[in-house]
Amino acid sequence: MTFTDTLTGAQADRAVEVLAHPGVIRLVTEIDDHGPVPRHMISRTFPDLPLQRVRDGSALARRHGLVRAGQQAGQPVYRLTEHGAALADVYDSVARWARAHHYPTRHSDFTSRVRATLTLLTQDTVPADATGPAQTLHRFLLVAGAARDAASQPSDPAS
Repeated sequence: MTFTDTLTGAQADRAVEVLAHPGVIRLVTEIDDHGPVPRHMISRTFPDLPLQRVRDGSALARRHGLVRAGQQAGQPVYRLTEHGAALADVYDSVARWARAHHYPTRHSDFTSRVRATLTLLTQDTVPADATGPAQTLHRFLLVAGAARDAASQPSDPAS
Protein backbone atom coordinates (compact mmCIF):
# COMPACT_ATOMS: atom_id res chain seq x y z
CA MET A 1 0.00 0.00 0.00
CA THR A 2 1.30 3.44 -0.87
CA PHE A 3 0.38 6.76 0.63
CA THR A 4 -1.55 7.69 -2.51
CA ASP A 5 -3.78 4.60 -2.12
CA THR A 6 -5.50 6.40 0.77
CA LEU A 7 -5.11 10.10 -0.14
CA THR A 8 -5.07 12.11 -3.34
CA GLY A 9 -1.83 13.83 -4.28
CA ALA A 10 -3.23 17.18 -3.15
CA GLN A 11 -4.35 15.71 0.19
CA ALA A 12 -0.94 14.11 0.71
CA ASP A 13 0.82 17.39 -0.07
CA ARG A 14 -1.41 19.32 2.35
CA ALA A 15 -0.97 16.70 5.09
CA VAL A 16 2.81 16.89 4.78
CA GLU A 17 2.68 20.69 4.69
CA VAL A 18 0.92 20.70 8.06
CA LEU A 19 2.66 17.75 9.74
CA ALA A 20 6.14 18.77 8.56
CA HIS A 21 5.84 22.39 9.68
CA PRO A 22 8.79 22.99 12.03
CA GLY A 23 6.60 24.80 14.56
CA VAL A 24 4.13 21.91 14.67
CA ILE A 25 6.90 19.32 15.02
CA ARG A 26 8.58 21.21 17.82
CA LEU A 27 5.37 22.01 19.73
CA VAL A 28 3.97 18.49 19.55
CA THR A 29 7.26 16.85 20.54
CA GLU A 30 7.92 19.39 23.32
CA ILE A 31 4.55 18.71 24.91
CA ASP A 32 4.94 14.96 24.40
CA ASP A 33 8.39 14.96 26.00
CA HIS A 34 7.91 17.53 28.78
CA GLY A 35 4.19 18.06 29.34
CA PRO A 36 2.00 21.12 28.79
CA VAL A 37 3.65 24.29 27.50
CA PRO A 38 2.64 27.61 29.07
CA ARG A 39 0.98 29.66 26.31
CA HIS A 40 2.67 32.90 27.36
CA MET A 41 6.09 31.17 27.25
CA ILE A 42 5.77 29.55 23.85
CA SER A 43 8.24 31.83 22.05
CA ARG A 44 10.78 31.38 24.86
CA THR A 45 10.35 27.60 24.66
CA PHE A 46 11.67 27.66 21.08
CA PRO A 47 14.22 30.50 21.03
CA ASP A 48 15.92 29.10 17.92
CA LEU A 49 12.73 29.39 15.81
CA PRO A 50 11.59 32.71 14.37
CA LEU A 51 8.58 34.05 16.28
CA GLN A 52 6.34 33.88 13.20
CA ARG A 53 7.18 30.21 12.67
CA VAL A 54 6.29 29.47 16.31
CA ARG A 55 3.00 31.36 15.96
CA ASP A 56 2.16 29.67 12.65
CA GLY A 57 2.99 26.25 14.10
CA SER A 58 0.82 26.72 17.18
CA ALA A 59 -2.06 28.05 15.05
CA LEU A 60 -1.79 25.07 12.68
CA ALA A 61 -1.62 22.62 15.58
CA ARG A 62 -4.75 24.12 17.16
CA ARG A 63 -6.65 24.36 13.87
CA HIS A 64 -5.94 20.71 13.08
CA GLY A 65 -6.86 19.46 16.53
CA LEU A 66 -3.35 18.45 17.60
CA VAL A 67 -3.15 20.72 20.64
CA ARG A 68 -5.77 22.44 22.77
CA ALA A 69 -5.74 25.25 25.24
CA GLY A 70 -6.08 24.24 28.86
CA GLN A 71 -5.12 25.22 32.38
CA GLN A 72 -2.44 23.94 34.70
CA ALA A 73 -1.99 25.44 38.15
CA GLY A 74 -4.16 28.36 37.03
CA GLN A 75 -1.94 29.13 34.05
CA PRO A 76 -3.03 28.85 30.39
CA VAL A 77 -1.17 26.02 28.64
CA TYR A 78 -1.18 24.02 25.45
CA ARG A 79 -1.86 20.28 25.83
CA LEU A 80 -1.81 17.49 23.28
CA THR A 81 -5.10 16.13 22.09
CA GLU A 82 -5.52 12.43 21.37
CA HIS A 83 -4.51 13.12 17.77
CA GLY A 84 -1.55 15.18 18.92
CA ALA A 85 -0.31 12.28 21.05
CA ALA A 86 -0.76 9.93 18.08
CA LEU A 87 1.21 12.37 15.91
CA ALA A 88 4.01 12.40 18.49
CA ASP A 89 4.21 8.62 18.00
CA VAL A 90 4.44 9.15 14.23
CA TYR A 91 7.25 11.65 14.72
CA ASP A 92 9.12 9.23 16.99
CA SER A 93 8.71 6.39 14.50
CA VAL A 94 9.91 8.35 11.47
CA ALA A 95 12.77 9.94 13.41
CA ARG A 96 14.01 6.53 14.62
CA TRP A 97 13.98 5.21 11.03
CA ALA A 98 15.71 8.34 9.73
CA ARG A 99 18.39 8.23 12.44
CA ALA A 100 19.08 4.54 11.77
CA HIS A 101 19.41 5.23 8.03
CA HIS A 102 21.24 8.57 8.36
CA TYR A 103 18.39 10.22 6.47
CA PRO A 104 18.56 12.82 5.04
CA THR A 105 22.16 13.12 6.29
CA ARG A 106 24.19 11.63 9.11
CA HIS A 107 24.18 14.90 11.06
CA SER A 108 20.55 16.02 10.58
CA ASP A 109 18.62 17.28 13.59
CA PHE A 110 15.30 15.82 14.76
CA THR A 111 13.11 18.32 12.91
CA SER A 112 15.02 17.92 9.64
CA ARG A 113 14.83 14.13 9.91
CA VAL A 114 11.08 14.20 10.53
CA ARG A 115 10.40 16.68 7.71
CA ALA A 116 12.49 14.82 5.16
CA THR A 117 11.12 11.41 6.12
CA LEU A 118 7.49 12.56 6.02
CA THR A 119 8.12 13.83 2.50
CA LEU A 120 9.81 10.57 1.55
CA LEU A 121 6.90 8.53 2.89
CA THR A 122 4.44 10.37 0.66
CA GLN A 123 6.24 9.40 -2.53
CA ASP A 124 4.85 6.76 -4.89
CA THR A 125 7.75 4.47 -4.03
CA VAL A 126 8.68 4.13 -0.38
CA PRO A 127 11.87 2.26 0.61
CA ALA A 128 11.02 -1.30 1.65
CA ASP A 129 12.68 -0.84 5.04
CA ALA A 130 10.48 2.21 5.75
CA THR A 131 7.20 0.32 5.77
CA GLY A 132 6.88 0.52 9.57
CA PRO A 133 7.00 4.33 9.73
CA ALA A 134 4.88 4.55 6.57
CA GLN A 135 2.18 2.37 8.14
CA THR A 136 2.25 4.44 11.34
CA LEU A 137 1.78 7.59 9.27
CA HIS A 138 -1.04 6.01 7.20
CA ARG A 139 -2.90 4.88 10.33
CA PHE A 140 -2.59 8.33 11.84
CA LEU A 141 -3.91 10.03 8.70
CA LEU A 142 -6.78 7.60 8.32
CA VAL A 143 -7.90 7.95 11.95
CA ALA A 144 -7.40 11.73 12.01
CA GLY A 145 -9.20 12.10 8.67
CA ALA A 146 -12.13 9.93 9.74
CA ALA A 147 -12.49 11.90 12.98
CA ARG A 148 -12.33 15.21 11.09
CA ASP A 149 -14.90 14.00 8.55
CA ALA A 150 -17.25 12.81 11.30
CA ALA A 151 -16.95 16.11 13.14
CA SER A 152 -17.75 18.06 9.96
CA GLN A 153 -20.94 16.08 9.24
CA PRO A 154 -24.09 18.05 9.98
CA SER A 155 -25.94 16.71 12.99
CA ASP A 156 -29.31 15.07 12.39
CA PRO A 157 -31.97 17.29 13.96
CA ALA A 158 -34.33 14.30 14.16
CA SER A 159 -32.06 12.45 16.59
